[in-house]
Amino acid sequence: MERQRLIHERDSTGPAPRNAPTRRTIRRRRGTIAAGRETVTAGGEAVAAGGEAVAAGGEAVAAGGEAVAAGGAIIAAAVLARRLIPCLDVKNGRVVKGVRFVGLTDEGDPTECAVAYDADEADELCLLDITATWEERGTAIRMVSEVAQALTIPLTVGGGVRRVRDMDHLLRAGADKVSVNSAAVARADLLGECARRFGSQCVVLAVDARRRTNGAGGYEVVVAGGRTPTGRDALEWMRRGEELGAGEILLTSMDRDGTQAGYDLEQLREAAAAVSIPVIASGGAGNLLHLAEVFERTGASAALAASIFHRKTHTLPEAKRFLRSRGIPVRPPESDLFGPPAASERPA
Repeated sequence: MERQRLIHERDSTGPAPRNAPTRRTIRRRRGTIAAGRETVTAGGEAVAAGGEAVAAGGEAVAAGGEAVAAGGAIIAAAVLARRLIPCLDVKNGRVVKGVRFVGLTDEGDPTECAVAYDADEADELCLLDITATWEERGTAIRMVSEVAQALTIPLTVGGGVRRVRDMDHLLRAGADKVSVNSAAVARADLLGECARRFGSQCVVLAVDARRRTNGAGGYEVVVAGGRTPTGRDALEWMRRGEELGAGEILLTSMDRDGTQAGYDLEQLREAAAAVSIPVIASGGAGNLLHLAEVFERTGASAALAASIFHRKTHTLPEAKRFLRSRGIPVRPPESDLFGPPAASERPA
């Protein structure tokens, strides 16, 4: 697990920086990962790969084709592990889920859900305050801080980010990445300002897109939780976002969101071909085959899902085993490598 070390300048307008989220050391059975460093020890084997390596069962995988030293051997690999990312849509301090952000049902407490997904070995977690923009307020910093302190996996936070200062506050509260949506559509320069201040690795451009039905074809960007059409072409906006400094695209199909009818594979293929930065697929996951289709039939780097994990239709370890059985490179469940933890090693 890669942890980015963020260096923030003292800002009199924001809260004092915390040490915990960016300097966490994650200790696991038979392995230790040094966060923010370039050396990972796992099962007693050293792996050096610029912070990009994943050690699994004695095998080392280097992202981006970098060399890995593992037991004296040098292995060059160009395989990036695909990621599974549960999403916590939050309203009024509670995790909710609906169809296209309406008909919402309560799914639990954000921190409790986050802890459960961390224990279930999610690759990352995404927390979106889905009404912050519509209600013209910022994301709840205290909630973000509580969730971040409970996690050992990367956290992306979005909702209500309008200024560089808003992103600064969320990073200081413990977010690893911050997604920007409606405010970037209103003022595209915000992406560049955030990227220059914090680095592109922290900036996620969230794009909510709906298929055009007027015969024009393509996809239109919508904002404010899908309530407001913009007339902007989604693919052109994603290209522009990459140019301005976004390091990742979170693409949600508003036609599929919450339907569990499968991802919009055509939309994802076009998006992945349009940009060179990672694309996260969102909207429509209903079963394990839907997750596999994202990686087998599009160029997406990650799949975000909510309903199938919130409601225990499938678990993350189950999903990872299914994907691995189809030859899709994902980080394996730790229990598959080392067996279940001893009672003394289980969290209290």
